[in-house]
Amino acid sequence: MATISAVLGGPKNYFDLFELPIGFVVDRSRLSERYRALLDGGSTLFGSVRRPEISSQPEQSPIEIELAYRTLVDPLARAAYLLDLLDCRGEGFGASAGEHNSLGAVLMAEIELRESLDEAVSRPDAAAAVATILTQLAEQGASLEKDLERLLADPSPKNLTAAREILRRLELVGTCRRDAEDRRAALALRS
Repeated sequence: MATISAVLGGPKNYFDLFELPIGFVVDRSRLSERYRALLDGGSTLFGSVRRPEISSQPEQSPIEIELAYRTLVDPLARAAYLLDLLDCRGEGFGASAGEHNSLGAVLMAEIELRESLDEAVSRPDAAAAVATILTQLAEQGASLEKDLERLLADPSPKNLTAAREILRRLELVGTCRRDAEDRRAALALRS
């Protein structure tokens, strides 16, 4: 089975910065440990040991470390970053005609979800209806994350194309969840 680390090489990336294997699944405790070490150890690429002044390795600023950490800790941001890494190295194949066609399907799904939320808010039992939608979105998001993990474990061109589609769907689910949570909060204020 091909691994992403076999495909990627070259300059430092966020995974290298935190000394993690490149992949969708990350050891969150190791990530947090390395994050603290980088911030506490003078923001160097070599852990708590300061790098020699003559080293060609660039020092990472706390802002860069924070951005890298936030990217790797968030599953959607991590997946997008992985796909970008593969695209930058010529392993991604860009958007295909099928991907462009699927954008229309994603937009239609977003319209349908927003219409469902509008209908839920206008019902007499609006809070319960919005709660049901939130539960459905959470379940859908968990299922899509599992699919994304499976696809990124084997970064073949076909799987990367499918992973991009799932990432778009996960972004849609996240957007709709935030909208539903806002509507639930507004309903609670009215009560």
